[in-house]
Amino acid sequence: MIPFRNTFDPIPTIVQRSLHLILVLLSGLCATAQDCSIPFTEPLFEVQERSDIWYGNAPRFNGGSDSLRLNLFTPIGDGQTERPLVIAIHGGGLIEGHRNELNDYCRIMASMGWAAATVTYRLGYYGTGILDPPYAYDPNEMRRAIFRAMQDAKGAIRFLKGRHEEDSTSTNNVLLAGFSAGSITAMHAAYLDQPEEKPAAAFAIGDVQHFFDFYPRPDLGSIDGDLNQNGSNASILGVSNFFGALLDTTFIGSATDPALYSYHQTMDPVVACGLNRPYWGIGLGIPDNLPYLFGSCMLDLRVQHLGFSAGRYQFSLHPGNAHEVHDPPGELVHNVQWMRDLFCTTTSTEGKFDRGTTTLYPNPTSGPLVVDLGGIPEPALITVHDVTGKLVHLEGTGSGRLQLDFSGLRPGLFLVSIQTGDRVERHRVIRE
Repeated sequence: MIPFRNTFDPIPTIVQRSLHLILVLLSGLCATAQDCSIPFTEPLFEVQERSDIWYGNAPRFNGGSDSLRLNLFTPIGDGQTERPLVIAIHGGGLIEGHRNELNDYCRIMASMGWAAATVTYRLGYYGTGILDPPYAYDPNEMRRAIFRAMQDAKGAIRFLKGRHEEDSTSTNNVLLAGFSAGSITAMHAAYLDQPEEKPAAAFAIGDVQHFFDFYPRPDLGSIDGDLNQNGSNASILGVSNFFGALLDTTFIGSATDPALYSYHQTMDPVVACGLNRPYWGIGLGIPDNLPYLFGSCMLDLRVQHLGFSAGRYQFSLHPGNAHEVHDPPGELVHNVQWMRDLFCTTTSTEGKFDRGTTTLYPNPTSGPLVVDLGGIPEPALITVHDVTGKLVHLEGTGSGRLQLDFSGLRPGLFLVSIQTGDRVERHRVIRE
């Protein structure tokens, strides 16, 4: 199942151009050199797709060779020379899945102004000899599979950084987004960054024995792998973890490590939010030979202990027992905004209005919504989006009070944004 489906409707061209022009005029301050005149949270652009881009070969667990490829999606007509880059990594228990499963996610991201890639990584590990994976020969098999996948992810990062001029991408504002095993891969790529952190299982260890057959398990190499050692590094700005886990929470070493966004359901039966073996809630003997993993709830304790600064960590914990996102459109809106705010921030300055200056009522509303702009000293741009990120209202206004008509909108949650100069104020409004 694709974690985020493309539920965005195309915005008419005239509205796209008008919105872009207004946002250029009212653009906020940027945290880095990133061009932040584009919101990066709204689908404004057509998308160019390039598929099956080869980024290297790497040895499989059984001695064969994998040809590793990626699909790349970029916006058309955005005018950027350093697009933020998000690299998406699919799930599948480290034994199955395909990069194409995240094509829709990447299309959505590219339509918002991001460059987005979905990557292949090495899959597979030895089963018991009688039962195939997810049954494992021993816990080291999954540990080695995670290590190989991590090496490939780092190789993909270096590959894409190495061609940043061709793709008009930033080498600083690079983020990973992973789902399930893809998130396990992404977080190890983000945080397993010291040679001494290399797991013992990734060195040469004893052979796998299936009856009278023996299969060697050689040293897997350095934590960075050999792919695309082109002078670029594999450092990233942040990682979005959707129901993933780490082998060891101490891989997150300090509050300056890559920023982290986590989503997990409390009783996820496949990858536990706490400390447990994969498939703990399914049983059937599958977990018996798998390693313990630290899920998002355990990572939360680690991050809180280290004291990540405000904005660099967010945890969306949902009460539930499914291995999925309960509200894909809504979670996408929150996650994309979080990623965007890592490199484009809006801050209040002297003379500008502070958060909470405006008042919106009644909320919930059955139709009319009054927006009292209070002490805003200059014209404002007001936008309304539904939970899928679709723009449903755009209005420029002076100071004072105005009324928005919600009667034509379906019941649900809407995000009202009020932007002026270098300040943005956001309100959640419920249409009854």
